[in-house]
Amino acid sequence: METADLAAIGAAAASAGARMVVDSTFATPLGQQPLAHGAAIVLHSGTKFIGGHSDLLIGLCVTSDDAVHERLIAARTYQGGTPGSLEAFLALRGLRTLPVRLAAMERNAITLAERLRAHPGVAEVRYPGHGAMMAVIVHGGASAADAVCAGVQIVVPATSLGGVESTIERRQKYAGDAHVDPGLLRFSVGIEDVDDLWHDLAAHLPA
Repeated sequence: METADLAAIGAAAASAGARMVVDSTFATPLGQQPLAHGAAIVLHSGTKFIGGHSDLLIGLCVTSDDAVHERLIAARTYQGGTPGSLEAFLALRGLRTLPVRLAAMERNAITLAERLRAHPGVAEVRYPGHGAMMAVIVHGGASAADAVCAGVQIVVPATSLGGVESTIERRQKYAGDAHVDPGLLRFSVGIEDVDDLWHDLAAHLPA
């Protein structure tokens, strides 16, 4: 949950003759518009915030470059990566409610980030100040983080994110994230009552 200066990266890519591709799943189209900063392609896991209800599998590519668009269409056509009508419907349904869902998630996330930063069992909160994703590092390492995941009743221990339900997981247990702090929890904040979420978390954070 670190932030990157898209404008600076886009300018550096352009000066080097490289193309910038941005995975904007966490930010959503409402949180940032990478095409405006020089991205050739923007990727979204539409399964997450765009779908929003944990019932959709879809990936999305967005571009404003005509040549890139033609190549993407060709790849989709010849490799068969075309979504079905149900997937397209669910993605559209999710887009219609994305603004209100994300606003509720962000309000909860801001409140929870403030409370988590003040909790003695929390070593660090990485939250950029907007959106619904944060990383929380608890004191006590892997065992303490696992205890949080095992104890919560409202927050769902799960790898996915971006749904109306809050989810949490300890990331270091995955090979691709073996480098992160053992006590780091990835937290996707949902739309539940913020006090319910807080009491659920606080009851299982290390003292």
